[in-house]
Order: sequence, then C-alpha cells, then structure tokens
Amino acid sequence: MEIKKKPLSRSITIGCSLFIVLLCVVLGIMNYLGYKEALYNRYEAYITNILKYTESFIDNDDLKNCVDTGVESEKFYELRDAMDREMEEFDIHYLYAVKPLNTDPTKNVMSVISAENYKDRNSGDDDLLWLGWISDDEFDVRTVEKFFEIMNSEGITFFEEKTEWGIDYTGATALRTSSGEPYAVLAVDVDINEINKVIISHVIKNSVVILVIGVLFMVGFLVWAQTNVTEPITKLENSVVKFASNSHGQRDINALNFVDPDIHTHNEVETLSNAVRSMTEDMKDYVKGIATAEEIAADMQIQANYMNELANKDILTGIRNKNAYEQEIAGLNELVESGKARFGIAMIDLNFLKTINDNYGHEKGDNAIKRLSAIVCDVFSHSPVFRIGGDEFAIILMGNDYENIEMLMDLFKEKMIMIENDDDLNEWDKISAAIGYAIYDKNIDENVNSVFRRADENMYKNKKMMKAVRE
Repeated sequence: MEIKKKPLSRSITIGCSLFIVLLCVVLGIMNYLGYKEALYNRYEAYITNILKYTESFIDNDDLKNCVDTGVESEKFYELRDAMDREMEEFDIHYLYAVKPLNTDPTKNVMSVISAENYKDRNSGDDDLLWLGWISDDEFDVRTVEKFFEIMNSEGITFFEEKTEWGIDYTGATALRTSSGEPYAVLAVDVDINEINKVIISHVIKNSVVILVIGVLFMVGFLVWAQTNVTEPITKLENSVVKFASNSHGQRDINALNFVDPDIHTHNEVETLSNAVRSMTEDMKDYVKGIATAEEIAADMQIQANYMNELANKDILTGIRNKNAYEQEIAGLNELVESGKARFGIAMIDLNFLKTINDNYGHEKGDNAIKRLSAIVCDVFSHSPVFRIGGDEFAIILMGNDYENIEMLMDLFKEKMIMIENDDDLNEWDKISAAIGYAIYDKNIDENVNSVFRRADENMYKNKKMMKAVRE
C-alpha cells in the first residue's frame, strides 16, 4: 500500500502561513480595541469640554423659569447665541437641552433650547426647535429612559445613539437650579460615523506592516529550512529508498551499499527548534519594542504638556503668567492683521504692596496678591487673566466680559470699596487696586501693544485719582 506523501516543505510553509495569519488577527484585534478606546476617550474629553463651556453661560434659575413659563428671557437668547457660536466653531452634530416628559413612544420629550448653525438659524425655516416644542417620534423610548437616568445622576453620561443620519456619540448631564433641582438635560451629539472608517484604516495599515514583516521572516525561515532541514531529509530519504530498492531480493551482500548523505540528524533538529523559537522571540520582541516606544512617546508627550503648563503658569496665584500673556498677544496680533480682532485689555495694579511688605511681611504681601487674583478671576470670569508683573494683572476682554465691560468695571471697583471699608478685616487684608481698560479700535490701534498702552495709561490715571482721594 502506497502512503500518500505530505512534503515537509509544504507542511512548514502552511504552518508558517497560519502562524502569520493568526499573529495578524491577534495583533489586529488588540490594535483595533486599543485605538478605538483611545479615540473614544478623546471624544469624551472633547464633549466634556464643550458641556462645561456651555454650562458656564447658563443661568439655571432663569432657564428653569423659561421652561416653566414657556417664555424666553433675555438670558435665554444670550445662551442661544452662545450655543449657536459653538455650533459654528466646534465639530459637533447637535447641542441642545431637553426635558424628558414620559416613556411613551411619542410626545415624550420637550425641547428647551437648541443650537443651530448660522445658515439654518437665519433661513426662516419654521422647522427649527423652539422652547416648548414636543417631540413626535424623534426620540425612541430607550433614549428617553437614558435622559431620565441622567436627570437623577451626577456628572456626565456617555452613550451611542442611532439616528436616521447615522450614529452619534452623546454626552449629557443634568441641569440643576441653585437649589439642586434637576429640570432638564444638556446634551452634545458628535457624529462618529467616520470613527470606524478611521479605526479600520489604521488597523489595515498596521496589519500590512505586520504582514510584510511576517512574510519576510517566513521567506528567510523557509530558505533556512530548505538548506538545513528539507534538503538533508530528502537526501536521507533518497538514500534509504535506493538502499531498500537495491536490497529487495538481493543476494549479493556486496550490493547492499548505503550511500551516506552525511547528515547529523540530532544537530539539525536542535537547530530547527532554536530557529523557530528565535523567530517567535524576535516577533515578540518586535511587538514589545513597538509598545514600549509608544509608551515612551506618550510619557514624553505628557511631560512636554506638563512643562508647557509650568512655563505658562504663575506659581504664586495659579493663573497664567507673562509668558502665556505674550503667546496670547501673538495670536491676537494675527487677528488684528486679518481684520477680525474684537477684544479689549484691562490693566489692574495692586496699591500699597510695598507698604504691606514693609509693615507686615512678604507673606502678607503674597496673600494680598493672591486675594486680588481671585477677585479679578471672579469678576472677569469669561476672559483669560494674566499676572504680568509683581503686582500687575492683565485681562484680555472677550465674550460677555467684552460686551459688559462697564458693568464689570463698576463691579470691580465696588468690591474694592467694600473690602477697604470692611472693619472686620486686618489692615493687610484691606487690599486696594487701580484699574483701567481700552477697547481695540482699528482706526487708532496698529497692534495689541497699542491697546495695552492705552489701558495702562487709564489704569495709572485711576491710580493717581485713588491716591489723591486717599490723601
């Protein structure tokens, strides 16, 4: 009976091919899961920043009153304008606030406020969502149940939502009044239809690299096996078959010759085993090297971000320092050159710091600087604040602060007067500060420094006036 032959070279080739395929599959799955998690973490951080930024514009008690009465307030329209700007500036699908009503299949959600891009907002379309609009079947029961869960939970909840346009990744948080009563859900939808395409493209590229490397290893191994394993075994087989053929029915003992192929079987098997093990170890070391390199790169990025943060942070107050201010000025100058600048600068200088240091010690002087920093950040909460000198602060007036500068100037001065007249405070705690501001005017300002100088001059005028009154 003839035994069907299975050439050793074919078996080795098949085995190597299966190993490479399995390696590609395993690494591809690990790469897919890791990259997907990284992308989703990035989206969650992005959504969290948008939600927190939006919440900074919301007066919850005022908005709750709008929900109850169905009447839009002035702050409601300011909030809607701010949300519309976010729709224009950020890559988001929807930004809205809703109130879940029930878990029925229809009429289960009431619209509170919804952001629209500039084109849709000004198109005159009656289909835009308004305060009090009740959904038909736009929200499925599962989504509404999720809204109810969010109303009764803290923090931000993330979930995927299938819509007629695709798949959105949603981050939502409960809106609460000053008394802690939840009255609506603020949500951001980000279109993630492209995420899977990006992930698959990334995995395919990495798989191709792994496959190419694997094929190179396989070709080298097969050449080695042909030279050191299959050819010697073939020689041995031929010698044995020839000997058996010559020996069949042979009576002449001198004709029973075995042609020695000069093969040392034990050493060759041992070499084959070491080669397979070496190839496997090389593959593992290669992947391990890639993972280590990625970890090192990630650590270096974290360190770089940390050093950048330190370089731009004032150690005493925790706000941004002069270096950060100069970087901000560079960006503003680009806007000035493009004709799109819309900002102001306020300068604040702490009075009598030397007196406090001389009479009560530098620790009390540092406390005075930190206290003034906290007041400035509280009053100008929508603008970046910088400590640019020992007792000097600069504010880049933006957004609501830009629109309400006169009111904020009065508020700051009132706070200074209240502190100065507070008899319960120690003398070193009765801080005083001069303030002045200037608004960018393209007709007189060539750059940001021009605005800065005018603001500085106005601040010193205020300082002289304060000293004259005190004297």
